[in-house]
Order: sequence, then C-alpha cells, then structure tokens
Amino acid sequence: MDLEQREISAETITPYFERYFGHKPTVVAASPGRVNLIGEHTDYNNGFVLPMALNNINVVAVAPSPTGKHRWIGSLGDTMIEIDPADASKPGEPFWSNYVRGVICMLGRRGVQVPPVDMLIDSNVPRGGGLSSSAAFEVATCTALAAFCGADISPTDRALIGQATEHEFVNVPCGIMDQFISANGRKDHALMLDCKDLSYKLIPMTDPNVSVLVIDSAVKHSLADGGYAARRKNCEDACAILGVPSLREATLEMLEEKKAELGDLCYRRARHVIGENLRVASFAEAVQQGDWESAGIAMRGSHASLKDDFEVSCAEVDKLVSLADEIPSASAVYGARMTGGGFGGCIVALVKSDSVEQVAKEMLEAYRKELGIETTYLVTRPGEGARVLYKA
Repeated sequence: MDLEQREISAETITPYFERYFGHKPTVVAASPGRVNLIGEHTDYNNGFVLPMALNNINVVAVAPSPTGKHRWIGSLGDTMIEIDPADASKPGEPFWSNYVRGVICMLGRRGVQVPPVDMLIDSNVPRGGGLSSSAAFEVATCTALAAFCGADISPTDRALIGQATEHEFVNVPCGIMDQFISANGRKDHALMLDCKDLSYKLIPMTDPNVSVLVIDSAVKHSLADGGYAARRKNCEDACAILGVPSLREATLEMLEEKKAELGDLCYRRARHVIGENLRVASFAEAVQQGDWESAGIAMRGSHASLKDDFEVSCAEVDKLVSLADEIPSASAVYGARMTGGGFGGCIVALVKSDSVEQVAKEMLEAYRKELGIETTYLVTRPGEGARVLYKA
C-alpha cells in the first residue's frame, strides 16, 4: 500500500473551505514534499545535494477573513483557531501554527503585510518519514500568501522564508535543501543544488522505464537530535584541522595528508562528506546519460558511507537496503540507500518500472517477516514545484 494515495487539489479543498468558512477561497497554492536521491549531510558543509520533488503535495487555500482576525484550520477535521493580526507574526499555540506565523513574519520583513485571512491546509505528504512535509507546508503557505497579497516573491526567496521559519519559529536548524526543491522543483527533473551559492542544475529524469521507490522503515530513533549536532561539530573540527572554511573545499588528498592529526572519527566524518560530493556529481552524470547501473553504484556507495563513516543509519534501514539485493526481484533494483538525516526514516531506490510493484511487495513482506514491522511505500516520479493552483 502506498504511503499516501489520497488525491488533493484546488477542487478537493474548495468544498471543505466553503463548509468551514462559508465562502470560497480566493487563492489555492500547492508545494510538494521531496525525496533526496543522493547527497546526505553535505548541505551544511556547503556541498551538493540532488533531491527531486514528489507528486505528493501540501495545499493551502486562503481568502479574506470577514472577522478582522485570522482564522486557520491546520488540516481537514481540525478545530479552527482565531488569531489577532497583532499576534500572527509571533510564535504561539498550537504548535503547527508556527509554520504559518513564521511565514507571515518573514513576509513582513520583506515589506509584505498579510491582512486577516481564512486559511485551510490539506496535505498528502506523509508526515514523519523524512519526506519534508514541513517544508512543503512552509513553501505552500508562502506561495499562497504571496499570491493573495500580490507580492512577487521568487521561488528561491520562498525557500529562504521557509528555512528562516524553521530556524526562528520551529527551532530546527535545517539546511536549505528541503525548502529549495519544494519551491524550485520541476516535473520529470531532479535538481542538483550547490548549497554554497544556491545555484542549481535541473537533471532530466524522463525515462519511463525507471521509477523511484520510497519505503518507510517505520522507525525513528531518539538519538537523532544529539547525533546530528555531534556530526556537525565533527565536520567543523575537521575543517579547522584541514585549514578550509568548509569540507566543500577539502579533497581526499588533503584528507589523507592529515589523517593522523584528524583522528579516526573526524577522518571518517570528513571522508563521507568529501566522497558524497563526488558521488553526487557521478550520479548526476549517470542519470543524464541514462546509465542507471552507474547511478545505482553511486547510491550504494552513499549508503555504505553513511552507515560506516558517518554512522547515521540504523539496523532497520540497513535491513531494507540489504533486502534490495536479496529479494527474488533484486535484479530489477539499480541501487538503494537511506535518505534524509538518518537514524530511521525512509530508503530510496531506483527500480525498473515494470517490476517496481513486485519489488515493493517482496521488500515489505521480507521486512515484516525478518523484523516484524509493517510499513508502507511510495512509487513516484519527479513532481512539480510550488505553484498557484487557483486565483480568483
């Protein structure tokens, strides 16, 4: 069964909006979740990432509020909350509202004042599996409110607004990748992003014979927060020893020269980041040439490095990745790896399209049999980035 099959659109959200608020929305916007194909823990090291947008989206519908207050509903069936406009750009309760409050605050810093609005949010981006449901929410909110206010906010600025919202209102020190691909994704393309200067290159993925399979491990280990901070510190320490501003500027040759001084831990952390940047470039070139075997090799190398050098995988995720080589239909899998920050979450695989459902079925059955865990999957192709679906 898919992670989320329910279709949502301007047409599906409008009747609910009318039911809750008694009038129609004037703007409906959408923004997708994402899966990172390769390039993990490189973003905060000024490196390269290669995500793609999903077809799963967050939809935000807005209209002027006749009450003089903001009226927001976080998802279908939720309780409506009312917020005084003077309080809308400050953190508050319920927690989910901080994603909206942050966007309103960041728009205000750009001179865009959001008047009282009625807002309804709906989403079919799976939550908690590392597919960036929060980034989709932020970017969809920003896209909807910018269109509502008639403000020209570029996709990259919408991504930066979403990132600032995470930092200041949600207290998550995230990189820029999730919001960037949600804002800038293009149908049938992955996106190779240079996190140093935010330049990017669209990578066509138009081959109908290859599909992207995402499987949720259904686990999330609690050491993630501390583990993430520790690894950032390891990378910073490695930079100080190597004499570079970020690991983006380091080479494998430099790493070997300073191996003894770095010590085993920083050496392995830096080796992952430097090697991962090289794998992103190799993967991008392979995809552009339709060389899926080479793309799969890069993915396998990425997972091995994340498991052994960066140590952000876990037993359940490793089991899913190994099953891609062990199931009866393994020959249909080009490559698989963990995706996201680690310590649980999802794996991503490139699979022959005519076998992808069979591969998913076999992997889920084997995972359940070996670990006793029931889980879900998603078959997808690169989706479209943020866009306005309807404007009155």
